[in-house]
Amino acid sequence: MERYHPLLELAPRDVVARAITHEGMDGPVHLDMRHVAAKGMDLKARFPGISAFLAKYRLELGRDLVPVGPAAHYMMGGVRTDTHGRTSMQGLYAAGEAACTGVHGANRLASNSLLEGLVFGALAAETMIAESREWGAGKEERGVDVVASSGPATGEAATEKWIKELRALMWKDAGLLRDANGLERAKRGLEALAATMPRGLYRRAVEARNLHTVAGLMVASALGRKESRGAHYRNDFPLRSEPARHSVMERGTLTLV
Repeated sequence: MERYHPLLELAPRDVVARAITHEGMDGPVHLDMRHVAAKGMDLKARFPGISAFLAKYRLELGRDLVPVGPAAHYMMGGVRTDTHGRTSMQGLYAAGEAACTGVHGANRLASNSLLEGLVFGALAAETMIAESREWGAGKEERGVDVVASSGPATGEAATEKWIKELRALMWKDAGLLRDANGLERAKRGLEALAATMPRGLYRRAVEARNLHTVAGLMVASALGRKESRGAHYRNDFPLRSEPARHSVMERGTLTLV
């Protein structure tokens, strides 16, 4: 980590994740806690959860080199809301990590998601109760899932295979290290996957279609943001461009505001 950031492994999580990705191109990457154990720290007591998990694989913090891999769990964004959880659709509210309130900025702040859920979750609930009489009495409108209702349901095994292909595509071409060529490949790949979209109303088929929608939003937003900022990093645009702006996708159109 000394080649990437002065804070070493305590650097921002996106920096550490990209460092692991870079180093992993030449072989496996390991977490080494042996020097900490040598100072007398009881790592099993300090990290009981991960210690129990590693024990299943006969690994031990402070004794073994622990293989690690990057994960894109620090992403920001979601449904755009106001401070009371309202969205652009009447009767639809969002709070917590499903919403985009701006409290994380361009990089996720540890434990902010808990505060986000507590604050905006309560505000959204209060607003729903107060406004339910206004929209609850109106005629209910339901969207039509065209894919789900066109033809027989896709088998579960085929759906899982489709989801695996989608995940592999996104990890390879729209993951931690992005550029225009990869993102364009991801866009074409998503268009190809759309032709075999899983059908049916069972849970995994619905989740598969939702994953495809989110993947398309991610790729379009990443292509439109020609800079690197926080968790979004493009090899072909490694620097930030000012001023800071939000990516907003509405009805298929991307705008930076």
